[in-house]
Amino acid sequence: MKSGTLNVLRRKFDNILGVYFDSDDQQIKCRSKSFSDTLGESTIDEIVKALRAGKKVVVDTSVLDDQAELLIGGIIADKLLHHYKKAKEDGNLENLPVISIVIEEAPRVLSEEVLRSHGNNIYSDIAREGRKFKIGLTAVTQLTSVIPKTILANMNTKIILGNELAVERSSVIQSASQDLSSDDRNIASLDKGEAIISSNFTKFAIPIKIPLFEDIVKDSQEPPRHKIGVVS
Repeated sequence: MKSGTLNVLRRKFDNILGVYFDSDDQQIKCRSKSFSDTLGESTIDEIVKALRAGKKVVVDTSVLDDQAELLIGGIIADKLLHHYKKAKEDGNLENLPVISIVIEEAPRVLSEEVLRSHGNNIYSDIAREGRKFKIGLTAVTQLTSVIPKTILANMNTKIILGNELAVERSSVIQSASQDLSSDDRNIASLDKGEAIISSNFTKFAIPIKIPLFEDIVKDSQEPPRHKIGVVS
């Protein structure tokens, strides 16, 4: 490999993933400590094992750059889909729990522009065919219009929150399982915690009220109140 090409690759790995070669120690290092050439060999397998056991796994990527976050999430999702495909081939899929992968800012991996320039990725594959292997994708976004209609159509259940942008409301309404054409203004006026669920698993769209998580935690931590009864 030419030295110029190698230097370009080194800069890209450093800028995107924070991975660089320390000439003093002669070792590959990572500025965010997310990647290592000596550690974490069983991390992905442990995550998949926990999910297969029905546990919930939260991957904290708050300190990572955007590309590093997507790479790590993609590695986990790809490994998980591979395991579930293998389980279906072996006839053991029924024994595994249903998995839902949650990704925020979904257009980063599901927008028409991304898919056109980089091709399909693990997230778009799961959106299209994941249900066959008991794996679903919960894609969080305010910009539904940039996601291809073919992917939106494969997402059977949609939790619709308030959105003031007419083009985004139109996109949601067109891809909903029920006819929501008369609910355009209702969607625009939804308050915090209010939502409409549209799904092909229900006969009609369902309005819901979601309690504030902090209130639930507060109530669960409060000591029980003892009532004093008076018997005459």
